[in-house]
Amino acid sequence: MKFTILSHAGLLVEHEGTRVVCDPWLLGSCYWRSWWNFPEPDPELIADLRPDFIYLTHLHWDHFHGPSLRRLFDPATRVLVPKVPTRRMLEDLRYLGFRNITELPHGRRLPLGPDFSIRSYQFGLGVDSGVVLSGGAVTLFNCNDAKFFGLPLRQIMRDHPRIDFILRSHSSAAPVPYCVQDYERVLPPETLARSDAADQFARCALYVGARYAIPFASNHCFLHRESRVYNDTATTPEDVRRHYRQVAARAGRNSECVIMAPGSSWSDRDGFRVRPFDFAARRAYIDSLLLKHGASLEARYQAEDEMRAEFVEFSAYFTQLLHALPGWMRRRLLPQVAFRTRDADGVHCWLVDPRRARIERVAQVPPGCAVLETHAAVLGDCVRQRMFSVWTASKRLKILLPDAGALRGVQRWFTVLDLYELDVFPLRRNFTPRSLGIRLRRWREPLELARLVLRSVLFRKPLSVAVLYPVKAV
Repeated sequence: MKFTILSHAGLLVEHEGTRVVCDPWLLGSCYWRSWWNFPEPDPELIADLRPDFIYLTHLHWDHFHGPSLRRLFDPATRVLVPKVPTRRMLEDLRYLGFRNITELPHGRRLPLGPDFSIRSYQFGLGVDSGVVLSGGAVTLFNCNDAKFFGLPLRQIMRDHPRIDFILRSHSSAAPVPYCVQDYERVLPPETLARSDAADQFARCALYVGARYAIPFASNHCFLHRESRVYNDTATTPEDVRRHYRQVAARAGRNSECVIMAPGSSWSDRDGFRVRPFDFAARRAYIDSLLLKHGASLEARYQAEDEMRAEFVEFSAYFTQLLHALPGWMRRRLLPQVAFRTRDADGVHCWLVDPRRARIERVAQVPPGCAVLETHAAVLGDCVRQRMFSVWTASKRLKILLPDAGALRGVQRWFTVLDLYELDVFPLRRNFTPRSLGIRLRRWREPLELARLVLRSVLFRKPLSVAVLYPVKAV
């Protein structure tokens, strides 16, 4: 077996003449020119991939990247996706011209060639998944963004007793706290604690017993003028490796964290071939990208400045959403929220009132109401394409809170938007034969959730990364 890092989350795995590409965001930017590969893949690395299979872990644009799929791959290529309740991945792939699509049920093995196979494991409320590729005597676990733990993770460990490589994300894409305006003043200190992403990465890899852990799917930077301020918030691969060595040493584990920039590879014949890249020289590299892509960014700014906010589209989207939710949820769990945007005509403020199931223009935000501020171009795309589920990762928003207590309501809104676009609402969609069959294969997740609720609520035991991944010293 051989694998090569292509980009942020792009991966090429080869065995006995069969080639699989995972999550190929290989060209340009995503999230409205906000995210860019860091570093960008060299053109010769992606010039002639011609895989036999493409596997897409989930719908987020840094993994399911339409421009890369459309421009770099033959539409006849067989595309593999996790079988989840929503058909959104199938619909979007068909829109891009792909027709040879196979949905992989949770945990079921699919042969790809002689002595080469793939298993997809789904996790979480959405469409997130990881994938295990086995070839010869080598097992590679591309955990990616999926945060497996407990019974679902033990299922993977049972199916694959020896995991040689684990590739996992190592930095949070969440908008909180950084997108909260004046967050250091508004939010309590515990909300501002440094992300435990590096600790999650280390403990998960050591828990599954991986020989090598590869920091993956978090190497991007921000170039858009609205999001550039977030470039210092990342957990870098060097941070991860430093912490990994400490945790592994305390546990007495013979496991290594290897940093692999795009173009780096490993094979059972040659071992590691690591392409050098100084991740610590972040600012200098970002400056070079700003020069390289300056014209593209300026064109985007000009196009965005000419776009108009459309209240009719906004109102139609949220009216449909509110009527899809159970009445008790609208009235009890979701607070009022105001969306504020600006275009050439001025500032617009639109209020979503779940209790009354109304959307209206307002001149002033009601007291105690949180405000979500974003560009008219972004808001329009989210409404028209039903893509609020990628909005928060883009960092192209500001969250204005009247007080710290309002944050919980905003986060509930983010969750509801995600679930609505993934066909969890209306609730009747969860009781179709397709949905019930899919969820039945994933029975471990609700069982694990119940265990954690009992632990934290009934027995009042705090949850921590060490609880999720109990790495014992040997």
